[in-house]
Amino acid sequence: MTELTLPRPVRPARMLGRGLLRRCALCGGGGLFTGWLRMRDRCPRCGYVFAREDGFSLGAMLMNFAVTEALLALVGIIPLIAVLAANPDANVAPVIAAAASAAMLGPVAFAPFSRTLWVALELILRPAGAREPDDRP
Repeated sequence: MTELTLPRPVRPARMLGRGLLRRCALCGGGGLFTGWLRMRDRCPRCGYVFAREDGFSLGAMLMNFAVTEALLALVGIIPLIAVLAANPDANVAPVIAAAASAAMLGPVAFAPFSRTLWVALELILRPAGAREPDDRP
């Protein structure tokens, strides 16, 4: 267990806003990522441990999957239905290409946002205490 100096309480809407900006939901500090997909274990500003338990990133992966599926529906399925309803003989290759691009690029583009948003949701549902587990040596 390590001591965590907690900043003053933050409203849930502000935590979610910080998550959307790829910032620490607890203190608002930046620099959480060393690359586009690589997140630090702790917040460089307040020391908060992001992965509070094993399997913590599963929620972020589920969030990323849900956003990708919604994007795929908006870019691929709905336009495909509209094009085919208007003209059954229409060329659907552009719609399929757009859907394939969304399916490949969407998860990569949203990955860091899903991680920080998941941290924010976790803090809203299970607020940080004065002491947090630290499994790292």
